[in-house]
Amino acid sequence: MAASVDAPPALPAALPPAVPSATMWLPGSALGCYESDAVRRSWLLTPGLLTQRIREAAGADFSMRVLDEGTAAADGTHVREIDMRCGAEVWLFAHTRVPAATLAAQPWLAAVGTRTLGEALAAHDTVLQREPLCYASLGADSWLVGRALAHAGLPPRYLWVRHSAFRAGGAPFDLYEVFLPGMGGGR
Repeated sequence: MAASVDAPPALPAALPPAVPSATMWLPGSALGCYESDAVRRSWLLTPGLLTQRIREAAGADFSMRVLDEGTAAADGTHVREIDMRCGAEVWLFAHTRVPAATLAAQPWLAAVGTRTLGEALAAHDTVLQREPLCYASLGADSWLVGRALAHAGLPPRYLWVRHSAFRAGGAPFDLYEVFLPGMGGGR
C-alpha cells in the first residue's frame, strides 16, 4: 500500500486540460477489449452511484475527503477535487469542472460541501442529464492522472479515467474519476 500525501499540488490559476485533447474515449461496451481484469471492469462499469459501491466495499474504513475546491482565476471555472479511500489507501480521485456560466445558472454546484458529488446530484435529479459514460486509459503524462498519482504517492503508470458529461438545467459540467490500483482491494 502506497503512502498518501495530504493534498494534491495546488491548482494552477490557468487550468490545463484535464486530459489530452487527443484522448481516445471508449464506450463501456468496448472495455472488454481493453481491460482484461473482470473485477476492474465491473468497477469501471458500476451503474448508479459509485460512492455507494465504494462505501460498501470499504466498510468502516471508508472515507471521502474534499482536497481542493475553488474558482480558477483565469476563466472562472469552479473546480472540486476529492478522494475516496479505504483506510489510508486512495481508491478514487475525482476532479469536477463547472464552467462559470453553469455555476451562475446552478450555484448549488459550488455548495456541495462534504457530500460526494453523486449524493448532491441525486438531490437535484429533476434538472440533471448525464451523457453515456466514457473511459480512457491514460498515463502519468496526462495532467489529471499525474495529479492523482502524485496525490496517492504512486509511481507513474497508466490508470483508467471515467468521464461523465452532465447538464444541470441545460448547463454543462464535467466529472473525471481516476481509478487507482487498489480500488476494491485490487492492485
